[in-house]
Amino acid sequence: MSSTDRQNRLLLAEDWKRIYQSFRNADFQSYDFDNLRRTMINYLRTNYPEDFNDYIESSEYLALIDLIAFLGQNLSFRVDLNARENYIELAERRESILRLARLLSYNPKRMQPSNGFLKISSVQTTEQVTDTNNFNLANQTILWNDSSNPNWREQFNLVLNSALPVNGTIGSPERRELINGLQTDQYRITAQAVTYQFMALVKE
Repeated sequence: MSSTDRQNRLLLAEDWKRIYQSFRNADFQSYDFDNLRRTMINYLRTNYPEDFNDYIESSEYLALIDLIAFLGQNLSFRVDLNARENYIELAERRESILRLARLLSYNPKRMQPSNGFLKISSVQTTEQVTDTNNFNLANQTILWNDSSNPNWREQFNLVLNSALPVNGTIGSPERRELINGLQTDQYRITAQAVTYQFMALVKE
């Protein structure tokens, strides 16, 4: 079997030179909706002028062309996104960058931040915070589980809430999980120019 016959059979009895010529003249950058729609209409007018000549807006042929152009634009957009992830300069997904690094025999290690448990025994604020008894808590040291202060829990929570965002006050944590059998709530402190002082004992 000659190479020409084999190629013609592979290309469904079409001459491979004609197909190569068609791809050479194709504009692969025209993949948006308007260009795809215009290209298909021009193709039909050039190759099938007698079969398809109804180009009014209510025509079912135009509806099919619009649908194909819409799908072509969506597919092209997703192909472009996937192609970008194959280059480390353009990749945006973290997993894509890690896979490209592993392709070069580089195994990056994740940075683990320091973590631990912090017990707050007392709080103090300079803001004008008042409790339900209209007592000003500014510059007052409030102890946790203070037996001499019957309102210590309310005052303690009020001072803490003054440093927490409105939608993340005590009782409404940002995240809640069970860690080592202990119910743990996560809160986010508002980003302000405030110094939070605490003392901690670190065991080696």
